[in-house]
Amino acid sequence: MLQDRNVLEYWRKFTAYCLVILLFSILGGRYYWLMIASHQKYAEKATSNHIREVPIEAPRGVIFDRNGKILVDNKPSYSVSIVPLEIRRRPETLTLLAKILNTTVDELKKTIKRYQRGLFVPVKIRGKVPIDIISKLQEHNLELIGVTYTIEPTRFYPSPVQLTHVLGYVREIDTEDLERLDRETYQPGDLIGWKGVEKYYESYLRGTRGYRYEVVNAYGQEIGESDWRKPIRPVAGENLHLTIDENIQNIVETELGDSSGVVVILDHTNGEIVAMASVPGYSLEMMSSLLTPDEWRKLLMNPRKPLYDRALQGLYPPGSTFKLVAAAYALENKTIDPKKTVLCKGSYRLGTRSFGCWKEGGHGRVDLEMAIEQSCNVYFYHLIQDIGLNPWAEMAKKFGFGQLTGIDLPDEKIGSVPDSKLMDRKFGVGKWTLGNLLNFVVGQGEVLVTPLQLAQYAGLIAERGKSTEPHLLKYVTDAEGRVVFSYKNERHTDLVLSDTTWAQLQNGMYQVMQSAHGSGRAARQKNWPLYGKTGTAQNPHGENHAWFIGFSLDPDLPYAWAILLENGGTGGGKAAPLMGAMLRKISKLKAPQILKQSVVK
Repeated sequence: MLQDRNVLEYWRKFTAYCLVILLFSILGGRYYWLMIASHQKYAEKATSNHIREVPIEAPRGVIFDRNGKILVDNKPSYSVSIVPLEIRRRPETLTLLAKILNTTVDELKKTIKRYQRGLFVPVKIRGKVPIDIISKLQEHNLELIGVTYTIEPTRFYPSPVQLTHVLGYVREIDTEDLERLDRETYQPGDLIGWKGVEKYYESYLRGTRGYRYEVVNAYGQEIGESDWRKPIRPVAGENLHLTIDENIQNIVETELGDSSGVVVILDHTNGEIVAMASVPGYSLEMMSSLLTPDEWRKLLMNPRKPLYDRALQGLYPPGSTFKLVAAAYALENKTIDPKKTVLCKGSYRLGTRSFGCWKEGGHGRVDLEMAIEQSCNVYFYHLIQDIGLNPWAEMAKKFGFGQLTGIDLPDEKIGSVPDSKLMDRKFGVGKWTLGNLLNFVVGQGEVLVTPLQLAQYAGLIAERGKSTEPHLLKYVTDAEGRVVFSYKNERHTDLVLSDTTWAQLQNGMYQVMQSAHGSGRAARQKNWPLYGKTGTAQNPHGENHAWFIGFSLDPDLPYAWAILLENGGTGGGKAAPLMGAMLRKISKLKAPQILKQSVVK
């Protein structure tokens, strides 16, 4: 029995020793794990309590015109940020900050919520802050715990031209935007191209952000840069060199003035856009900073729609500029004898309806060339009945209508070319009439185009069907000036028509400009032969829209253009004279020698 007790006592002691050893082993292992194996991890956590990571925005790439003139640059400016955790601890800070920034506490809270990405990461609440505000922040430094200000690059527009819708603007990303972006590349508060070439070429323009590491005290105040965490330098974005000619753009914008309208001028030999203006526009300086709700509301509610890019988003009936589509089909397919005449008495009766010509007294007898020259509606009312809807629609699509031009800008619209399928869907099978075709042939009804499409159309006639893609980029360079990308013109399918057809179309457009009765004669230039076509588009919401398209075959001035004046009246009376004034200044600027030449017959 004594022996059994000794054995029991032995096992009790043994178990106790084992438990003690086990406990010390666990403690030792945990100590090893914390102090040795995980030293780096917890050292960084401890450091992060007094080291603040501050992002350094990378400068975006500079944007130049075709001649190396700066259109968009960067300049340093102050921005104010808040560390959310510090504000939670000291809510009175927001009250003082709101007073200094001339805003409300609620607006500051909304901004913090919109851009916050952590309690310790500074949230930018105001950009482009003037120096007097920075001075006030510095005066109240001890009261504004968690409020910091930094210098960052912001967009700057040194050029005299606006180019509002071409250049576009940048804006800050919020948490909602981040849901559809690459989270490894972007963070809330980052700048991103939102419109225009800033958006389309974001991947080139955007640089790589850097970081600096600030030591903060127990009160959250920055007391200096960290010695052991070296700053990471930002990498600037790459530079865009556009096809835009600042001098020609300036002429266009100056002549357009305060009109509501569009001008597109492109080089028809290669598709390079040398000028493109949509007015009214908006201030790029204003859009590149944080807008107040009131400022944004005023832009949205402006009845003249300054945010609307009329050049590639505006859909308008093209009016008589579209008559050349029917002429091209008829000439190519020998639908009519171009010398055959039609009597225009000022209107055409179809059943019980009367379809008017713009000249109430009529043009008398006109053949195809005269009908183009004088823009006679009645001639084309007859012609479309010989062609039919679907063949006409197919020819319109071959000219690029009803499809994207492929321009390197976002949000382009395709327009509308009605065919029998579209009309059956809209009105029902057999419920549309021949009267619809009479509207279509003169560019009315369901026919809708963009000004850019009409400029491309004019260029296609100038090049006799050789297709080029309208574009704004020439090439991209890095910070050292090395070319890293050059635009390659991806040709669309060329429009193959006979030389005779092209010659007759061009001759008709020549007579529009040079004939005594030509509807575009107000744009005629001395010693510079031009080709054109006017258009007056009916507008159910007000005055007619005025169109004028055309081109030059001069090798020094190989331009095609389209001008639209919203509610401007007639193409021949308003659009053509204004375009003529622009062309006079452009020729004086780009090719003064033509003023000394004799008229080319």
